[in-house]
Amino acid sequence: MEIDINLRINQLIEKLGYNKSAFATKIGVSQPVITHITSGRNNPGLEVIQKILINCPETNPQWLILGTGEMLLNNKLKEEQIKALKSDINATILILKKEISKLESKFEKMNEM
Repeated sequence: MEIDINLRINQLIEKLGYNKSAFATKIGVSQPVITHITSGRNNPGLEVIQKILINCPETNPQWLILGTGEMLLNNKLKEEQIKALKSDINATILILKKEISKLESKFEKMNEM
C-alpha cells in the first residue's frame, strides 16, 4: 500500500520532533497550510515541497515526493569519510613524530661536537 505525500509529511514532522505550528514556521508557511496538508484536505504544492526540502535538508527528496527509499538521507558516507580523514591525520601525526625524533637526535649529535 502506497502512503500518500500528506501522510509522509505528517511522518516527517513527527520524526523531526516538531509540532505542526513549529514545522510551518521552520519551512516558512502558515500553520493553516500545514494543517490542511496533514489533514488530507489539500495536497502540498511544489512551493511547499521545495520549502520542506530547502529547510529540512536531511529529508530524502525521493521519499518525500515518490515514497521510495528512506525518509532521511544517509549520513553513513559522511561518517565513513570523517573516519578515513581521522585515520589519515593520525598516520600523518605518527610520521611527523618520527621525523621530529630523528631531527632531535641529529640536533643532539651536533651539540655534542
